[in-house]
Amino acid sequence: MTGGAALADPRVVAAMIGGSVVAGGWVVTHLLGAARDRAARAERVRDVQGALYAEIRVHVATLKSQNLSDYGAQMEVLIAQGKGFFPVIPTEHNDRLFSAIVNDIHVLPFRVVDPVVRYYSQLATIGAMIADLRKLRLDRMDASRAARMYRHYIEMKIEAIDLGDEAMAFLLAHLTGGNAAVDDLIETQEKARLAETRAGLASWIETERARQRRA
Repeated sequence: MTGGAALADPRVVAAMIGGSVVAGGWVVTHLLGAARDRAARAERVRDVQGALYAEIRVHVATLKSQNLSDYGAQMEVLIAQGKGFFPVIPTEHNDRLFSAIVNDIHVLPFRVVDPVVRYYSQLATIGAMIADLRKLRLDRMDASRAARMYRHYIEMKIEAIDLGDEAMAFLLAHLTGGNAAVDDLIETQEKARLAETRAGLASWIETERARQRRA
């Protein structure tokens, strides 16, 4: 049967049409499935970011309310007096959500993952520091050393505030404006760091000029 004759056969035409419909159905099903997967992934990303933002916000707000600089200075003085005083350090669990979803952290954009991981790494370091402080034997070590260790602990918590603020900024940027907003945030930070560097350099140059004039 020639090609023309085959096309004239209703059965062949019907078979071709049926095959085209089936193939088209496969394509449509694939496209719809891919669209559903993308939508599900996007929703998962929003859920993960929203949960992390909430956990970080609560902890950072708590840290800011504690007036850590003044409190730490007061405790340092009391410890350094060498009378056996050392403040109670409670166990902290400020990474429950992160621990629960850490296996899914890869769903977040890379530039958002980095500040989030740095914040939670700081919390892990603080946790290790708490364990070390609880093992201190004040009767076997110099009080000034114990005071310095406690001051370092407080400084780590203060640093956690800055890291938490940065992590929240990136999470919120991506939640509200996507990658474009994250790009804008990075650009703003880079400009701020450059301005700070220039200001520091200008101050150093002026100080050196003043010192040379006095000499």
